[in-house]
Amino acid sequence: MRQIRLKLLSLPVLMAVLAACASMGNTLAQDLAWERWEKCRVGGIVLSRITPDGRIWVTYTADHGGALREWQECDRKAAAEQGRRRVTTSQPSPSQVTISGAAAAQGPIQAPVWKIGNEWAYRYESPSGAGTFVWSLDRVEAYEGQPHYVIKAGTREIFYRVTDLAFTQETVDKAPVRQVTPSDWRWVAFPLVPGKSWEMKYHETRPADRQTESIERSCTAEAEEVVTVPAGTFSTVRVSCKNTRNGAWILTVWYSPQVTHLVREESSVTGGKRLRELISYRLR
Repeated sequence: MRQIRLKLLSLPVLMAVLAACASMGNTLAQDLAWERWEKCRVGGIVLSRITPDGRIWVTYTADHGGALREWQECDRKAAAEQGRRRVTTSQPSPSQVTISGAAAAQGPIQAPVWKIGNEWAYRYESPSGAGTFVWSLDRVEAYEGQPHYVIKAGTREIFYRVTDLAFTQETVDKAPVRQVTPSDWRWVAFPLVPGKSWEMKYHETRPADRQTESIERSCTAEAEEVVTVPAGTFSTVRVSCKNTRNGAWILTVWYSPQVTHLVREESSVTGGKRLRELISYRLR
């Protein structure tokens, strides 16, 4: 199969091959899984299938338990390598180049209209590890009386209000793990223009932990920037958010109207900073 050669390709060629694979029916999660499989072939382990959510199913006999462990360890390391993959161009990421006046003259950026089947694949690095994940728009569903986009990532589902992309809840295996009331948490406020600021006050509940926290955030669309990430170079608006109570930085995102989502994110996490970057995407 064509994926056998992936491990020999540079990143730009690799992304082109992944795009070609996607055009033949693979999801982005499957593309990433195929790349890992071709890198981690082990004797005695037979590929059964790779599901649309990127899970690799294999078969093996009882006397190949060691081979299974070898393959699982290789797959784990390959996933971490995907997460640490850097941009191979000489362009800065992100750059401080201001978007041209012509682009700015197009006016405020309106809330995007997402379509079922949209996919965004990201790499991430944090103090706890590195890897990749794919967000895919699974459906539109009513929640608290309003239509919501439901983004799937494995068994995780994230609910965004259709009108403004405000985050409302997150579930794992259909069980709520995080809920926001009122639904006021927005990392981008539309219509979006450089210089715009907004404040948010809400309660965040984590049912499994039986915890509720009162949160205050303030965000500012600081500037227009051209950003280079593994998926390419994009015109973006940089948004930074902080804790309103103590002024502590929370996160910075780079939103691209072309991608209709963030292309880069830096956020504060336990032990340091987490980085997320777009590696590929598909819009319906």
